[in-house]
Amino acid sequence: MNAVTHENVRPRARILFVDDSRMMRMCARKILGNAYDLLLADSAEEAWRLLEQDERIQVLFTDLQMPGQSGFDLLDRIRGSDAIRLAELPVVLITGAEDREEMRTLALERGATDFITKPFQAAELTARARAHVDSGHSRQKLRVLERDHHLDRATGLGNRGYCEQRIEQAISFSARHDQPLTLMHLRLEGLAQLLGDLGEPYAGRALRRIGQTLAGSIRKEDTVFRTGEESFTFLLPATDRRGAITLQERFLPDLDALGLSGNGHSLEVTCRFEVQPIALDARTKASSLLDEGLSGNAGPETTAAEQTRAPEAKSPGIEEALQMIERGEGERLHRHLPQLRQRLQPLLDLLETR
Repeated sequence: MNAVTHENVRPRARILFVDDSRMMRMCARKILGNAYDLLLADSAEEAWRLLEQDERIQVLFTDLQMPGQSGFDLLDRIRGSDAIRLAELPVVLITGAEDREEMRTLALERGATDFITKPFQAAELTARARAHVDSGHSRQKLRVLERDHHLDRATGLGNRGYCEQRIEQAISFSARHDQPLTLMHLRLEGLAQLLGDLGEPYAGRALRRIGQTLAGSIRKEDTVFRTGEESFTFLLPATDRRGAITLQERFLPDLDALGLSGNGHSLEVTCRFEVQPIALDARTKASSLLDEGLSGNAGPETTAAEQTRAPEAKSPGIEEALQMIERGEGERLHRHLPQLRQRLQPLLDLLETR
């Protein structure tokens, strides 16, 4: 008999069924309970609380006419949600035979996915559940593919292609609303060589930490992207050149927080900012604007922040190096191995003569 591993077991799809009738909820449990992870609610208010708390709900069946908030009210809250998983959730309205065709038309206009009329047949409810669970899986996969297409996997930030797309959108928006728009580029010069010297897994962890730190430093309205091996670009809407320069201190990365400094590191990473105001009437493509800003050739209005170089730390001694290994920080010693070997060489020579 073959053992069933955790990877081979796919969790059952979770469905939320909402009806103020206890009998209808019992029928739903009898029909769907064996095939799906079924949640039951007796009101729109309870259903909304479950939807906010439980990200695994994939399909909602809701009665249209209920005391308190109606199925329409619940539908409006779902479609108006800022959360994509809710705004795109398949919602099947359960209508009575007496409900008029105009009500169904209105429900479709407000974002209902499908209808089912009660009293419903078991085969009909099961078919609706299966169809909408499958469509939910497809949408989820599409969102993942879309997200990954725009993602720099090493840092978790948006990539250059996504940055160009967002610049085009921001220019259009800023021009319509007569607002300034500025790009600010951060170059961590020497980063590639440092990470190459240290190798994995340190390099991977450092890049992830860089992404988290930069993303955590921005304002709600800003976005940061990785636009080169050592370059990062901040998109700053409603911000002029002077405002961007003021923000530099906020965005200046803490090299310790980035994992680029610490005991035993001879750090050679330089932080450099380039502020690039965008002319909203220009016909230049976003890719060209980005090239200009990243190269430092965006014209006289581009201003560069002064270089910020972290102090270099001496190579660790033998005792300190051993302590770092005991703490699981051995990968941080890679760039210092030649110096450590040189210090150990007299001892190694002595051992060879014995």
